[in-house]
Amino acid sequence: MKQFNEWLALRMSAIFATMWCFWVVEIVVLLPLVWPRSLPFVQFVSSGWFQAIALPLLAVSGVIIGRKADARAEADHQAIMELVAALHDKHDALNAKIEGSYNDGR
Repeated sequence: MKQFNEWLALRMSAIFATMWCFWVVEIVVLLPLVWPRSLPFVQFVSSGWFQAIALPLLAVSGVIIGRKADARAEADHQAIMELVAALHDKHDALNAKIEGSYNDGR
């Protein structure tokens, strides 16, 4: 169930972040200018639906995306630290080789 909830939150967030969603909301908000009797519907949609459903959904998707970004950053950090350790080993081996050649040459 958790996977489904996360998938749905990310999918709905992706839908809300489109220009198509913007235009739908824009039309709904401007609807009372053309048809004044639609004002209760617009108020329900804007204060009821968007605030009660869309905003928490976007917040949840932000948390999920943040968790995924943190996991990626941790994996990148571990990979970089392994590379740094390998470079330190190579640097130490090179220093030992250089010191050995100086000691042999004296």
